Amino acid sequence: MASVSVVIQFFEDFDFIERVVERLAWVDEIVVNDGPFQFTRDLLEPLVGRDLEQPSPRAAGLFAGLARRLGVPIHYHHGVFAGEREKRIHGYGLASGDVVLSVDADELLLLDRAAVERFWESRALVASFDCVNFTYLNLVCGKLGSPLVARKPFAFKRGAITAARHLDYLWLVGVEQAAVASEDFLPEALCGGAHLTTVRSPYGASIKFGFYNCLYFHLHGDEGLQGSFQAARQFFGRGEFSREVQSSVYSRAMADAIGLPDQQFFRTADPLQVPEAIRELAAQACAPFNQGLPHDTLSGSLVPGVPVYALMRAGQTLAVSLSIAGQARIRVFPVLENGAALDLSRPTLEFPWQAEALRPYDVQRETTGGLSGNVHIGDLVELVVWSGTDVVAAWGMSSMAPQFSLKVL
Repeated sequence: MASVSVVIQFFEDFDFIERVVERLAWVDEIVVNDGPFQFTRDLLEPLVGRDLEQPSPRAAGLFAGLARRLGVPIHYHHGVFAGEREKRIHGYGLASGDVVLSVDADELLLLDRAAVERFWESRALVASFDCVNFTYLNLVCGKLGSPLVARKPFAFKRGAITAARHLDYLWLVGVEQAAVASEDFLPEALCGGAHLTTVRSPYGASIKFGFYNCLYFHLHGDEGLQGSFQAARQFFGRGEFSREVQSSVYSRAMADAIGLPDQQFFRTADPLQVPEAIRELAAQACAPFNQGLPHDTLSGSLVPGVPVYALMRAGQTLAVSLSIAGQARIRVFPVLENGAALDLSRPTLEFPWQAEALRPYDVQRETTGGLSGNVHIGDLVELVVWSGTDVVAAWGMSSMAPQFSLKVL
């Protein structure tokens, strides 16, 4: 019988981690490899609220408690890493099992030991699971040409696949990968699973937004943070803003962070392609995050120059109010079920106006052509306001972030 290790790459991914671990409590050990990348520390430390050189007391306590409750050894490790490559290699190297399962903190697997034993007894070196990428409202998301169910490599025979070599099989961004041989793979999927990468709490979404901003600029010449994210950092640097306020701004500052990535299709999880067990797994895990979507009303904090994204119910009139004056703009993008991909370069409505503080404005929306035959889930609304230097400075020094409100009439 093969021994089985699970390696979970972790950093502030608390939204689903307990469910992830509970589903893997039958393995011989779980290795949690926690910690940020070095180039993310400057941004994320103020948001997380601690020195990221040090282990997370919240994470360490959570995994110690899970180990006691589930009766499975959970080895918690913390470090600061140069990048994805170094972190992944380090985590894999901590595993001691015959089979190593590389599992993300937002992946729920329908896996058992019998399936791993079949893999171990086969001649294959690597095995995959049938991965379904879920977003809000129990929809499956993916780019043009992507299958509804995709094979994602995650299981490795440690004696045959080294820590460095296993990177070539993973779904990674910004990591150089070599070609792999088709004969390495087990022909059939080891199991099915739900990948919830676009579903996040406000705190989780803010961490995701910050991380990907850091990663993007790190991969493009280490130019430093630019654009709207830099504007937010400069604004928050003027005063003492709570982490809750910062999270609320960052969590709505890009479409990706609220689960509606650009150039993605949103599709029904067809029962003929996606097993009921996977659909139920995702629905149960995501239920708390689906409440109130799409929004009829929404309010919160914003920062001048930084967009707010929100999924609003479709309707003819959108009422908007700002607590700050400036040049404002709303753009509207229909989100369709089983329809065309979301395209953030092509709004169906773009409405600029000179906003006055606390004066409400009504934006008229009309049903656009091309929506017939598809379910109109709602509208992704992008709201942004640009204000003068004096206005921004006054708000920043008051340590009060301006407010917005959106209401569908």
